[in-house]
Amino acid sequence: MSAVLEVEGLTAGYGSLTVLRDIGFRVDEGEIVVILGANGAGKTTTLRALAGLVPARGRVEFQGTPLLGRKADARARLGLGHVPEGRGTFTDLTVEENLRMGGIRLPRHELASALDHAYGVFPQLAALRDRAAGRLSGGEQQMLSVARALVARPRLLLLDEPSMGLAPQITAELFAELRRINERTGMALLLVEQNAAAALTIAHRGHVLESGDLVLSGSGTELMGDPSVRRAYLGI
Repeated sequence: MSAVLEVEGLTAGYGSLTVLRDIGFRVDEGEIVVILGANGAGKTTTLRALAGLVPARGRVEFQGTPLLGRKADARARLGLGHVPEGRGTFTDLTVEENLRMGGIRLPRHELASALDHAYGVFPQLAALRDRAAGRLSGGEQQMLSVARALVARPRLLLLDEPSMGLAPQITAELFAELRRINERTGMALLLVEQNAAAALTIAHRGHVLESGDLVLSGSGTELMGDPSVRRAYLGI
């Protein structure tokens, strides 16, 4: 299976503060990969470095194309989607206006098809298309964030703490939908999460990040059964 994303020696941070130190991993086509870690481990910085939002060095290739040195919008045009922590919806805009923002680079005829696809994935949003995003529930806003990213038709979707602030049942529904998106479209997903149980349930492979270093890797099943992961992240 060929790699959608290959990362080697990724080092990143903010000013003089180094957060990630020489990490490496890959995401293959059609794969769901999760990065686990406590607060401050560097999970969000990893996705921000890949998306072009923080300075980074090392080797990062997306579908064989080097990413480092390219601006964030150029990476998005290559097919890299990013759902940031905190959802980032435009609260004063309607659901449909938010989705149209996600497809702003698409030709008009492609945008209509992309909107239909997004509403098909999240039919709840179709009934709310004229409602301001700020009036949605937390779960609906998270669905909108994912749907907006889908409108751009990415090859790889980066998701930062998608379960944050959601009730357990809504989290389960969201992760089940992420798995269905992966199975139906073959889109690769890279997500960072503190909710290890939910993430590992859908992950093909995973990594554990501690203080900027990758310290453990394995399949989702292997990590679910690892004693150190169970103690630190599953409360078992």
